[in-house]
Amino acid sequence: MRRRIEARATGMELIVNGKRREVTEGATLTVLLNELNINPLRVAVQLNLEIVKRERYENTVLKAGDSLEIITFMAGGAE
Repeated sequence: MRRRIEARATGMELIVNGKRREVTEGATLTVLLNELNINPLRVAVQLNLEIVKRERYENTVLKAGDSLEIITFMAGGAE
């Protein structure tokens, strides 16, 4: 089953963590994280092989074909 983000206008396709996702054209990284119910304070985002600083999420406009890796921080560690 393909998970889709609801588009309010025309959509575009991205690759997020290796899976195709559709988002509204012109969406920012902040919009994508909100649509995915991801807290931006608990992730690091790599866009087209470059880490995006958190303060740039709101102004980072995504483009069709962009590839993103969203890495979630986990609690715990080795004993």
